[in-house]
Amino acid sequence: MNFHNLINLLKFNFLTLFLIYSIFSINSSADILNDEGSFLSANTIEHHEELSMISALGEVEVINADEILRANELTYDLKNDTILAKGNVSLKTKEGDMLYAESMQLQGDLKTGVIKNFTSVLSDGSRLSAAVINRNAEKGDSLEKVVYTKCKICEDNSDEYPIWQLRGLKSKRNIEEGRVEYNHVILDAYGIPILYVPQISHPDPTIKRSSGYLSPIFKNNSILGPTYFQPYYYVLSKSSDVTITPGLTFNEGPIISADYRKLRSKGSIFVKGSLTRGSMKRTDGTESNKMRGHINIKAIERLDKEWIAGMNVIRASDATYLSRYGLEKKQSGNLTQRVHLSGQDDGFYSEIESLYFQPMDSSKSNRQVPLILPNIKTIWTKHYEEGSYREIALNATSIARASGSNSQRVTLQSKWVKGTILESGHLIEARLSGRADLYRDRKTDRSKTSGDLGSHKDARFIPKLEAIWRLPSKGDFLNKPILFEPIIQSIVAPRGGNPNSIINNDSMDIELSHANIFSSERFTGLDRVESGIRVNFGLKSSIDLNNYGAIDALIGRVWRPDTPQKDFTKGTGLDEKFSNVVGNIKYNISNNLKFDYSFSKDSLDLRSQRDTFSLDINMDPFFSNLNYTMVRDDPNPSSNVPSNSEQALVSINWNISDNWSTHLIQSRDFVGTNHGDAIFSKASIQYLNECIKISISAERNHRDMIDVPDATTFSITFELVGF
Repeated sequence: MNFHNLINLLKFNFLTLFLIYSIFSINSSADILNDEGSFLSANTIEHHEELSMISALGEVEVINADEILRANELTYDLKNDTILAKGNVSLKTKEGDMLYAESMQLQGDLKTGVIKNFTSVLSDGSRLSAAVINRNAEKGDSLEKVVYTKCKICEDNSDEYPIWQLRGLKSKRNIEEGRVEYNHVILDAYGIPILYVPQISHPDPTIKRSSGYLSPIFKNNSILGPTYFQPYYYVLSKSSDVTITPGLTFNEGPIISADYRKLRSKGSIFVKGSLTRGSMKRTDGTESNKMRGHINIKAIERLDKEWIAGMNVIRASDATYLSRYGLEKKQSGNLTQRVHLSGQDDGFYSEIESLYFQPMDSSKSNRQVPLILPNIKTIWTKHYEEGSYREIALNATSIARASGSNSQRVTLQSKWVKGTILESGHLIEARLSGRADLYRDRKTDRSKTSGDLGSHKDARFIPKLEAIWRLPSKGDFLNKPILFEPIIQSIVAPRGGNPNSIINNDSMDIELSHANIFSSERFTGLDRVESGIRVNFGLKSSIDLNNYGAIDALIGRVWRPDTPQKDFTKGTGLDEKFSNVVGNIKYNISNNLKFDYSFSKDSLDLRSQRDTFSLDINMDPFFSNLNYTMVRDDPNPSSNVPSNSEQALVSINWNISDNWSTHLIQSRDFVGTNHGDAIFSKASIQYLNECIKISISAERNHRDMIDVPDATTFSITFELVGF
């Protein structure tokens, strides 16, 4: 071979370099690497100069950039730049797909060619086979007589049919749209044809997000009748998408809902909404057809390093729409609309918000619904080296109602806190605070808010001195270490401070519990203050049982030397000089058992006023949960929460096997019955594997509401995973 011929050979693609090496190494293992990173290895490489051909035998491997070709033997036609690979041929594409065939005819760059009778494992684990594939890595592969499935093939019986598979006459991989398209498709279930469609497609396995139809949802509801929902997922951009779900109900006609999502570098927005024209029963018993719907907006945006703005708005056309159609999560009480702006810096926090509400009770008048605009909270905190800190808080609120009742309030509070640890182990904390309030109220009706009718202007100043003593100690109990900590908190404040001329807008709900036993202020808002002298005392303890878990407990009560103030009515636990005894006991054994019991016992006879009990048991494959709540003499009863209630909720999950699981849940009301009346019941069973998900459920809601009667719902959903 002369030098001129050598130069000509170098002009061919990387496989031409096999010739150079084959002159020096015949019938031997060879590795050849060109400047572009292409690589060939085989047990034997031969160059047939007279045929302008290179052959390789035994463990042949060709690497071209991100693609790898393996075969028992390979022939390369230098003139036509084509490769013919035979015997256990496999091609790994740059997308991570694996193609298998007995022979492949490809171009030298491995990106185009013809493959017959091939099978492949795609990058997401799905399987694709075809009689012929015309490979084109740039424009997309086209296939004939295609079979596709996401189900694994049984290794013990390769002839067994998968749970589902698609059979298509032709298929093409659309590179631009990121989809695999099929023509004249039959869907098989366990090898039995069950559905024919002229055309269908699914996302390319390399595409993380792609537009298309989602799994349908079938339900049968005793209110709406048989229903069918067909969600469609549409990708708007790299950071936004929308799911549109048209549905058809037998009794109420069509309904459509949409769920829009968008993420930004500094925020996000989520919008959900629905619309239908359906019947509605009024409180007087009459019915009418009307447009009904709802919208739910959640948005947040970071303005800069310190400030964040956001909104949470949910509105419905009427009080019963969401419950009747089973939309959103369970809504009770009020729908809240909130717009807010908040910021924080070192030791500083400020929030400005506006609030409005929509009652979920048809009997309530919107004239009593408050509009809070604005509500301003600002807190400034400074810590000192000697273990003390100072806090200054400003709160300003304006509340207006359509009925004419309104209220404006400005509150300024300053607090100084100092903690000390004595050498003997005693912990002492002192708190000195002062609070000034300015009110301008106008009350025109006898709504739920308390206060005198008419217009009033008031000012009040509430000084307060607190001292807290603790003594953490360690001991032994049944040869186990126990930690216990007695706590005494004394508070001195002037009596009174709650004149009737001040409307109570935000302090209606008050109740003594283990969570606020050592709080200096138990009212949830600012319109009412806890006045007079009182002493909070109790005991905290913890026992480590090693392998048997740990127990944490708290018990305490309140003592007042004077008669409690009038705001502490029966049921609050604070209506006597000695309050109810409140406490909490927790027992945990790793993640296998969790026990939590909270109680409030009457101050005189220790009769239970409120008991809350929860138990979680995790013993694989079973997981169960029990929640029980009993309330007597609730100080703020409502249509949803009566003054006396006793309810329990039980849920059981059983993972029957790797694929099968079942879930049972029921809540019951025990007031007035021996065994209780069911409030909500649901049973479901699910099958899930790598290629299919099927869920069947039945639920029963026991409700006594206008326009939302008791309802039973059966539903079935199925999803072909990977399609």
